[in-house]
Amino acid sequence: MKNLKAVAYFLAASLLGIGVATAVTNPNRESYENYATRRITAHLQENTCTDAGLLKSVCSSFLEDNQAQINEFVAVNTKQQNFLFWSIYKTDLSLKESLPSIAKDLIPSYHFETVGIFSSFFTYRAQRIRDEG
Repeated sequence: MKNLKAVAYFLAASLLGIGVATAVTNPNRESYENYATRRITAHLQENTCTDAGLLKSVCSSFLEDNQAQINEFVAVNTKQQNFLFWSIYKTDLSLKESLPSIAKDLIPSYHFETVGIFSSFFTYRAQRIRDEG
């Protein structure tokens, strides 16, 4: 019976320790915004700038020179759900409202969902949004 109590106390303490560690290491919104800025920049450099032909170096330089603006764009377009032990971030990126109607189909829109836990981020959904029109 003593062994059973000892095991129960050990399991309870372990679960409490894991819970505290998870809550303490739940990354904050600023960390997510920096993570998303890095990931979006890398994605655009690998998938958009490479298709820019002669403008490839201009595209890459533009992205590197405008990290603060990309970070702000991410911040404005992200919703956070905080569950104490982890957070879910949903980011919708679209320039359609800022573009003239003739150019709206040239720039894709994206939806990202990311979980933040243990001081890390894991993007589990990244999809290009297709226009219904």
